[in-house]
Amino acid sequence: MKTAEEMIEIYKRMEGLPGMLRGIRAQYIAMAQGSNGGRLGYKPEGSSCSHPDGPTCRDYNYPDKPDSFFQKVCDGMGW
Repeated sequence: MKTAEEMIEIYKRMEGLPGMLRGIRAQYIAMAQGSNGGRLGYKPEGSSCSHPDGPTCRDYNYPDKPDSFFQKVCDGMGW
């Protein structure tokens, strides 16, 4: 799992793709405030999630990351 600093580097390189970064920005701001980041909208292969819209973004992509991880990325990105 990547560190907050590594995620900031990745997202800084994506600043030329504002449409793609817009959704990530919204998810990170929400997850910094305790949200689950919303459902993925599909069930990834091998997922044990029983919800028809699949697991949440946070459960699937960041299962062990606290709110402070997302806040650190938001701060580093100026969000």
